[in-house]
Amino acid sequence: MLGVAILAITFLVTKPGDNSGDVGASAPAATTNSSAAANSSTNTATTATTAKAAKPKQPPVVPGAGMPRDVARALNAHKVVVLFFYEPAASDDQATRAAVRAVRQAARPGAGAVVALFQDTVAHVSDYRRVVGSLGISQSPAMVVIDHNRKAELLQGYLDSGTIRQTVRDAV
Repeated sequence: MLGVAILAITFLVTKPGDNSGDVGASAPAATTNSSAAANSSTNTATTATTAKAAKPKQPPVVPGAGMPRDVARALNAHKVVVLFFYEPAASDDQATRAAVRAVRQAARPGAGAVVALFQDTVAHVSDYRRVVGSLGISQSPAMVVIDHNRKAELLQGYLDSGTIRQTVRDAV
């Protein structure tokens, strides 16, 4: 008798009919949660799209210590800014300086993009510290290309005119 009672209790506790009721009740809740999650992800995607459409304006660049007036003016006009630093006595620097002149023709015709070129000696890099301070210029010649979104790219060492043109075109 005791054995039959244990089997009956075990059968009632592990009976598939009892568990299927719980799973059935859980399944609609999971479906509801899934659809709510889908709606929230749709709302999140809509919000993210709306946030991208309402892109805030960049604050104006103020000239002053570490930011020459002409560079600030070019950045505020959303121009592609090219800063070239060289050592006048070095031959690689002189060759790259000649190639940098190709930058003026690098903008695609009709694209409406304007490139502002600034050249200075390595001795004056500190005059541009607010622009190039975090880039870590460690050798000359060095060229910094800043796109219209103010993202800077540093190129160091000898550069030929083709590399310079392509870098500026990529920034445009």
